[in-house]
Amino acid sequence: MRYIPLMQKRTLWLRHETKPFEQRTALTPKGVKKLMDAGHHVVVEESSSRVFDLQEYKDLGVEIAPMNAWIHRAPEEAIIIGLKELEEKGFPLIHRHIHFAHCFKGQKGSKETLTRFAKGGGLLFDLEYLVNENGKRIAAFGVWAGYTGAALGISLWSSQQLGECLNNEAPLTPFSNSTTMAEEMSRKLAKVNRKPSVLIIGANGRCGIGAQKLLESLDIDATLWGSKDTKGRGAIREILEFDILINTALMKTKVAPWLTNELIDEKRNLTAISDVSCDPTGPCNPLPIYSEGTTMDVPVRNLREEKVLDITAIDHLPSLLPRESSEDFCNQLMPHLLNFLSGEIENSPWERSLSYFFAKTEELNLGDIKIQNGRSEESQLLN
Repeated sequence: MRYIPLMQKRTLWLRHETKPFEQRTALTPKGVKKLMDAGHHVVVEESSSRVFDLQEYKDLGVEIAPMNAWIHRAPEEAIIIGLKELEEKGFPLIHRHIHFAHCFKGQKGSKETLTRFAKGGGLLFDLEYLVNENGKRIAAFGVWAGYTGAALGISLWSSQQLGECLNNEAPLTPFSNSTTMAEEMSRKLAKVNRKPSVLIIGANGRCGIGAQKLLESLDIDATLWGSKDTKGRGAIREILEFDILINTALMKTKVAPWLTNELIDEKRNLTAISDVSCDPTGPCNPLPIYSEGTTMDVPVRNLREEKVLDITAIDHLPSLLPRESSEDFCNQLMPHLLNFLSGEIENSPWERSLSYFFAKTEELNLGDIKIQNGRSEESQLLN
């Protein structure tokens, strides 16, 4: 594999997001200014969906490129940054890429994605695997995923009680801010003559904290479960006692299913599930009662008709609060991104993320990427 060392002045290319309804961005105008102030060259693609107006970037004097121009116009040494996974295309990937690829847990299409990198000699720094020495992600949308996931759970349940269907409100559209979202949920909940009983699984993590924040604004006292409450347990009947389940637990290892198709056929109060973690095609999914996520177009999937049980499982929930969540994420990422661009990769989150990429590529026997002595060859060339 041919490596291209980073040069003194880096080119960072912010691509347009191709995932439907995705208005977030990895780099806000303020973030771009910090990169430019540090002496780097930033290219920003035009975008029909990005929450920040293109003029906000133009005012900084950055280079503007057409949507998806990175494919044909980005120089090979450019670093391509985005948020969500790339479109499923067949051409080899020759650049360094920074985004959430969703391809390290055996998800659908993971082999095809890694094959494209292997064929092109490109590298993937998956944002999900940018972790510190304690294994905690250095930049995440978790709080906002939990916040919006809890809001959708409340909205779904309220619609059920009112004899309505949340799908009739689709496509879901972003809120201007989190306060507006909470106020909308409060108005909807006020039409129902009671408040729901809610269980949050994974309550101690970022997503769980975000879910709690939304529910607290509605004066809903949720039951909070951490890892100790589910460890070693399968087919957990207590879950059926709640009106709403909000799953915010990030599972990295396979566990016994918390809910099964047999279990949800039993007598239950549970009618609404908001699966914030949303990993239906992954091997670690603790809720194997559905096999495909939902979308902004069709936010709800019916799991049972006679005794209603609906699920919402959207894998880019923070898109419903695109400005706040983008600003928060960019602020978290920026100091680490500046370190990366200055060549500080050894023993860093970037090296850890790259090591995951190398390991997963090797598992699939894709190309000649090697890990030697626990340290990637690439890290030596980035310094």
